Amino acid sequence: MKIEELDEAALSEVLQTEERGIVVDFWSPWCAPCRALRPHLDRMAQAEGDRWRFVAVNTEAHPSASDTYAVSALPTLVWFRNGRELSRIAGLVTLSDVERQLELEG
Repeated sequence: MKIEELDEAALSEVLQTEERGIVVDFWSPWCAPCRALRPHLDRMAQAEGDRWRFVAVNTEAHPSASDTYAVSALPTLVWFRNGRELSRIAGLVTLSDVERQLELEG
């Protein structure tokens, strides 16, 4: 299972309807750290799919999403549950950062 690409409207709907926790990857094609992180996120989506739904929003294609979700650095990963933000990490994100946050958020 790979990360689902969503636009802002689809993300809003998913945040309101998904029963699992959601990890949102705000990224852009020009962002080298974003591109480097993506294969690891795809593997996590496969491994954690029963607990977490992984989605992505391309902030270049959907720039208003950056304003709506207060994204000021890329990549930005945001954890949600029941439509509420739990936590976020931004900037130079490592695989261990993501794994640790997945465990913290349960």
